[in-house]
Amino acid sequence: MKIKNVVLIENCKVDAILIKESLQQHGEQCNIHLMEDGFEAVLFTQSLLEHKNNETPDLIIANEDLVMINGGNILSKIKGLSNFYIPVIILTSSGDKAPPQHNRQTCCFINKPLEVKEFISIFKDIKTNWLSPIH
Repeated sequence: MKIKNVVLIENCKVDAILIKESLQQHGEQCNIHLMEDGFEAVLFTQSLLEHKNNETPDLIIANEDLVMINGGNILSKIKGLSNFYIPVIILTSSGDKAPPQHNRQTCCFINKPLEVKEFISIFKDIKTNWLSPIH
């Protein structure tokens, strides 16, 4: 079975730890490439796609509230890099119920829950629905 590759762009260290632990629970492996800003993530993804190696991301998870390039802007940067289909999940803590306008076939917005149990539950669902062997 192919090990899944996830690019995680998260500047909150606690959230990054929770996400990584949730995605790698029960001994299931996935390569998680953690970056703290969007600029670094775009360069990293561009490098992977140019070299066409086996680490092309299966999923990108980005915090909407990043400093240099925010989660929404990452979409437009990555979209121009190649013809690959890479789903993107944007995490938001704004509580705004009207998500920004983006292509819903390649992106979804998820509000970051404040409770740890709910936070972990959401990432278990992400793992099941976006990173399972069926996908």
